[in-house]
Amino acid sequence: MLHPQLFVLHPGTVELTEAVTGAYAFSATLAIQDITGLATSGVSASHVRTRLAPSAESAAYLFALTDARAPRPVTELGYPELFAEDLDQVAAWVFVSLPLLEDRGVIEANITLDAAIAPLPGEPIPPAPWEAALTLLDALSSHFTRPTRHIWIPHAPGEHTPPALQDFGYTAAFREDQATFPIARRSVLPDSTCYPDGTFEVVEGPGFNSTRPGIPGEVEQFAHLLTSASQGYPRGELELDTIEWDLARIVEAGQRLGNRGGHQLTGLAYVDKKIVGLCELVRYSADDKTVCELGLIYVLPEHREKGLAAGMMRATLTRAHQVWEDLETVYCSYPADSAAAGALLAALGAECVSSTTAWHKR
Repeated sequence: MLHPQLFVLHPGTVELTEAVTGAYAFSATLAIQDITGLATSGVSASHVRTRLAPSAESAAYLFALTDARAPRPVTELGYPELFAEDLDQVAAWVFVSLPLLEDRGVIEANITLDAAIAPLPGEPIPPAPWEAALTLLDALSSHFTRPTRHIWIPHAPGEHTPPALQDFGYTAAFREDQATFPIARRSVLPDSTCYPDGTFEVVEGPGFNSTRPGIPGEVEQFAHLLTSASQGYPRGELELDTIEWDLARIVEAGQRLGNRGGHQLTGLAYVDKKIVGLCELVRYSADDKTVCELGLIYVLPEHREKGLAAGMMRATLTRAHQVWEDLETVYCSYPADSAAAGALLAALGAECVSSTTAWHKR
């Protein structure tokens, strides 16, 4: 019978930390590469360690489901502590995140089968690790008084139902698709000559980490845009709080991104000298230098259907290719039911390589 063991970050335990986060990152990377078939897919151990570090934004916990029976110290949460000697007996991993600023009634989780027992593509998924993981998540939901549970599950493109989820009361709430396209395909998008002068600008960092002079009221406009995106971006049946952005929140987001080794370019769209759209593009220092991630693309509702998103994307991608000379491939995620996103990515020749479904339970 599988039982949960909790990894605890202790000062001075570098070897243990590297062993545990490395084992989890290896299993998570193998799982996503089996889905996408791409060697550039995956998660780094350094990224996992950063996620586990204390943060004002969220608290994170890494559990291993094992059949180890050796006596172990009991952690503050009441679970046995995970040690390097237990790694050979891990069947699955559960990465738990507790939002601390918004959505304080939500507990989020990712469930990953360990590489040692992960089935080959097309083979049946063993139910026991999933049942143990869902039982753990129910217990943590009660312990932290967070009744809403979200589980994010990557899978092959299309619909997918892992074992036990429906039996435990979960329903599929939202699906994103992940795709890739060559950076060279940006040329199919309209260039800046199709728009009035000053329509687009690309700055470094998430917002205003730049030495350029700002336009009066620009920070407030950008914060309003981010708040509108938080409220209006498609999330299916997921019920999430709106993030109220301001300058302090923007600066903190930039610091967290930097701590994770992220470098961001932000495309801005202007109408009448006011910011009405943004496009985020990020590259991580621990990742392959030939890839980057296309993040949030958002235009205020009253300025849509004018081609601003396409032009803003081209301006941002063009600048990225100038700054990151090795760049070849762009990864992106988008709501599976968004016709607009699908049409834009089809024009770019994007290939859907995976999907991620959010399952929820209240």
